[in-house]
Amino acid sequence: MEENNNVTDFTAYKMRSIIEDLDSRGQGEYANAVQHALDLYLLGEIDIGFANGWPYVLEDIEDINL
Repeated sequence: MEENNNVTDFTAYKMRSIIEDLDSRGQGEYANAVQHALDLYLLGEIDIGFANGWPYVLEDIEDINL
């Protein structure tokens, strides 16, 4: 399987945007929590999905019916 190196990681981009927005509104604790989730995502320890623009941790991806 060939990996496509020119694909942007939407999840990381969206998470960074949320972190910046929360921080700019003075919600540093929330920004730190989202940053922690982003760090775990980038390390491959969790998967993240979005609902209504907000991130959530996917517990078991096989149980999700899309």
